[in-house]
Amino acid sequence: MNGRTALVTGAAGFVGRTLVRALSEAGYRVRASVHRANGYEVFAGCSAVEPMTVDILDQPSLSPAMAGADEVYHFAALVDSHQSRDRLKKANVVGTRNVWETAASCGVKRALYCSTTAVYGLLSSSSTAITEDSRPKSVEPYGNTKLLGETAALDVAVRTGLHTTIIRPVAIFGPGEHTPFGRQLRNAALSKLLLAGGFQGRGFNYVHVEDVAAAAVHLMACNHPSGEVFNVCVNDPILFEDAFQAYIRVLGKAGRSYSYIRFLAVCSAFLHRFPRALRWTSALLGERHAFRIWHPGFDLNYSSARLLGTSFRFRWTDFETVLGSCVEPDRRD
Repeated sequence: MNGRTALVTGAAGFVGRTLVRALSEAGYRVRASVHRANGYEVFAGCSAVEPMTVDILDQPSLSPAMAGADEVYHFAALVDSHQSRDRLKKANVVGTRNVWETAASCGVKRALYCSTTAVYGLLSSSSTAITEDSRPKSVEPYGNTKLLGETAALDVAVRTGLHTTIIRPVAIFGPGEHTPFGRQLRNAALSKLLLAGGFQGRGFNYVHVEDVAAAAVHLMACNHPSGEVFNVCVNDPILFEDAFQAYIRVLGKAGRSYSYIRFLAVCSAFLHRFPRALRWTSALLGERHAFRIWHPGFDLNYSSARLLGTSFRFRWTDFETVLGSCVEPDRRD
């Protein structure tokens, strides 16, 4: 034990549970905040983890969770853009403000807010990698409310002196992955013909969930100014063409249970040799049966130079290895 206590909100979520494990392995006493008690099962057998039910919209429930905590990692969020703007704003803005107000009043020393590169919006005119100095232009509901959440956290930080760090991960991959980009790629692996018309020459950044957690722990131990923002992604984007071939190779290693899906992927690869046939097939099948790997905004590139400047190094840099980690163990031969 290192003697420090950390509270993680959204601890039962995709990134949250990985962060809880990383903190526990680093010697922290971890308070794992979940919205419902049925999330406790994720932490069964973890002696250094104390699960607790906390509603970030209910400040009185936050105070006991933060009493005596040294650090707060805020990963609780509503990520579904199909939800009403009001629900998104309550969870991602009001909830964040509640967390920061309570942390400050409880004497927490440092707090980290997990935002997203969705705050930048499409920035379609950007011809270079987007840095933290790029002005966010998010208009879609999720990215917009996460940006407002950043503002809420920083407002409280300036007023109270609570040291605050903001991270903006890009498309996150890993076991149990559910981010929009990765979810659609995963769905393609399970049931759809993979198509990619319009993606030639375009690339995208990515990051593994374990690297997001490691970056969060690393940054909380760094001596940087309060309010600093860090993009979190493998700095070198991968071309969609290369990602597509990696995808086919991963399916090829996955065993006989993926034979039909591999057949569809090979068909898709063949269609890419004939652009007209690709466009015709894509239009004929429609979104219900075909996943178009490229969507507007998926080909924006981001720079993680600021994070790398803190001596942090990504462990998961090979995209094929990252994709392979998403294959469920019970689906392998």
